[in-house]
Amino acid sequence: MKKNTMQILVVLLLFVLSLTSLNAQDLLREASLERQIDNSSLIVEGKVISKKSFWDAENKHIYTANTIQVYKVFKGEPLATIEVITLGGTVGLKAEIVSPSLKLKNGDLGIFTLYNNNRVTMKSSEKSSLKQFMPYGSSQGFYKYNLYDNVAVNPFNVKQGITSSFYNEVMTYTKSSYVELADFDVQSAHLKSTQNKAALAPGSITFTPTTGTAGTKQVLTINGSGFGATKGKVSFRNSDDGGATFIDALSTQILTWADTQITVEIPSEAGTGTIMVTDAGSSSAVSSSVLTIAYAEINVVQEGGNIAYQTQHINANGSGGYTWQMFTDFNNNVNAKAAFLRAFESWRCTTGINWTIGATTDKDEYVRDGTNVIRFDNGNELATDELGRCVYYFSGCDTGTTINWYVEEFDIVFDDATNWNYSIAVNSTGITQYDFESNALHELGHGHQLGHVIDTNDVMNYAISNSEEQRALGASNITAANAIEARSTSINPCPAQGTSVMTNHPCYLSVEEEELKAAINMYPNPTSGQFSIKNTSLVNLEKLVVYDVSGRLISKVDLLNASRTNTINLNGAARGVYFVSIYSDKAMITKKIILE
Repeated sequence: MKKNTMQILVVLLLFVLSLTSLNAQDLLREASLERQIDNSSLIVEGKVISKKSFWDAENKHIYTANTIQVYKVFKGEPLATIEVITLGGTVGLKAEIVSPSLKLKNGDLGIFTLYNNNRVTMKSSEKSSLKQFMPYGSSQGFYKYNLYDNVAVNPFNVKQGITSSFYNEVMTYTKSSYVELADFDVQSAHLKSTQNKAALAPGSITFTPTTGTAGTKQVLTINGSGFGATKGKVSFRNSDDGGATFIDALSTQILTWADTQITVEIPSEAGTGTIMVTDAGSSSAVSSSVLTIAYAEINVVQEGGNIAYQTQHINANGSGGYTWQMFTDFNNNVNAKAAFLRAFESWRCTTGINWTIGATTDKDEYVRDGTNVIRFDNGNELATDELGRCVYYFSGCDTGTTINWYVEEFDIVFDDATNWNYSIAVNSTGITQYDFESNALHELGHGHQLGHVIDTNDVMNYAISNSEEQRALGASNITAANAIEARSTSINPCPAQGTSVMTNHPCYLSVEEEELKAAINMYPNPTSGQFSIKNTSLVNLEKLVVYDVSGRLISKVDLLNASRTNTINLNGAARGVYFVSIYSDKAMITKKIILE
């Protein structure tokens, strides 16, 4: 029992440390709480009670109006109910996903730092009588409560002790006490949650498999006791904040519920960590073991928010895929263009996704217009502290039994004032810089339809900090992308709309990659436990990394100053296929090896 308790404490500590040490997260720069409060016109504690997505007045973008019941006002006008406008949403058979952006769900509770909505114009038919606000600093403008652990969390910070500490910190900066508008006691809610822990024994919760994938319709079987006969909730650690809060599976994703067993599809936003079961009487328990999420796929959630669908690519350009176009200012920035193309080629050459770069474009905005644009921003079009913004547009069709969703278009805009590092050199990103290639590789991963994971060694980790470089795709990235690619090249989602399947793009290795490939001999393959890497040329090798097919790191070997031939030991590993990534000072290649 002590061992299980320690395991949970270690996992939670890792979540906290991973969050508090970062100051960049998915194209965001951290805004301190003090700056958020100084620049916000309204700061409230509240709960999301309803949501509705809508087209803006010009039919350019989809937004979501989230109705918030206000409990306490820390700064600003004492409004009992407000609307918080967030980017993206689903209207009918059109959807838009924006990264980064605040994604709220019904029932989300916490403190919002807000400013008056002066960016989004609604059609008169969509307007309500409620005052509208937007989150300051994108997704970091909401500190979500995790009542079970008594923390308030945004993408950069875990605030321990909601009433005992976080309230006081907020009031230190507002220089005034809060005004209470509705009866909600956080401490009582936390104590109730704590008392309910005894109702279900955490040690009784087990699940299979222990390693899974999110957003792929993979089913998790949860065994235990005392779940009750009435469906409750199954919650997973939230991959978008490093696992500091929980996200609930949709009710439609809970397939069966009985007193001793639950089956549930792992939702797209699930990350590595413990799982929580809450019965119909609101009694909760958290597992003692950890579910490892190897990779995640992006899902589109239908209007109304109760069914999640996988997505795919199509032949959008008539040549088998999608054509991206650079706006003139981006195309003329030689270093930015080169760094972006390195990230672009990494995905295209590894997975075969049919992306091409077309002629430069004079379209200088991101909007659903048939042009996949890559550009720098203009003025203040990006929210405060955004390093960039990636927008993915989807269309769907109702087949009578399901809705098929496909990517219609992509747009990416980068902040031209950010101190970017464009260099190809390894470890060249300064402490005040952000590595452009790493961020582009991450966002193009979203374009490939990969979601976030909680793994600091993975390019799809929920956060890339300043000075960090993540320029290589791992085995889990490749496995996920190949699964999406297989779906996209074999299924025509909406023939009645004129869609057709994507075709694989042939990719040619760069000169450096060809040299590295020619220099490396790997033998024997298959192997019974050991294999050798022989460098037959003067290529300078740096490291070798071995992953299994789920993306789990098996071995990492430093090849700097190593001999020409190195023996790698896989004794103790299970039989199967493994990916061996070999890095030189100029390139990286990945080979497969079979362990018999």
